[in-house]
This record gives sequence, C-alpha cells and structure tokens, in this order.
Amino acid sequence: MGWITRRIAGSVTFVIVSAILTAWAIATGHLSGSPTLSTAWGAGILGIAFLVSLAVTHRMKVRDQIRKAWEDNARAWQEYWARAYAAQSRRR
Repeated sequence: MGWITRRIAGSVTFVIVSAILTAWAIATGHLSGSPTLSTAWGAGILGIAFLVSLAVTHRMKVRDQIRKAWEDNARAWQEYWARAYAAQSRRR
C-alpha cells in the first residue's frame, strides 16, 4: 500500500477514535462539547487518537516493508536458480 492509503487510514482511524472517546467523555460528564486542546480531557482524547492512528499507519508501513522484502527475496532466489540451471546446461 502506498503512502496515500496509509494517510487515509490514519485520518479515518483518528476520526473514529476521537469520536468514540468524545462520546464516552460526554456521556460520563467529563467533557461538554467537542474536544479541544484547551482542556485536559480534550487534549488527552486528541493525543490518544493521534497515537492510535500513528500505530495503525506504522503497522501498515511495516507490513508493506515485510511484503516487499519477501517479494525481493523470492525474486532473487528465482534469478539465482535460473542462472544456476543455465550454467549447468551449458556445461553439458
């Protein structure tokens, strides 16, 4: 996945987590209105949402790097065996 996909996933994750935490904070009476950085609860909610979205996008990036490494490794082995068999058939 490209960086655009990760950005979209991070934004969606941020919105969903902040909405859930805001709804919980309003329901329990810790917050009235929308979360802002001017209140401790608002800053905490936005901070947690940011960290969760960062974790999601980081995990996506790591998975992409692992997948690419596996593909590169498979391609390298394929090229190695193709050269090895070509050299073996030339010797005969």
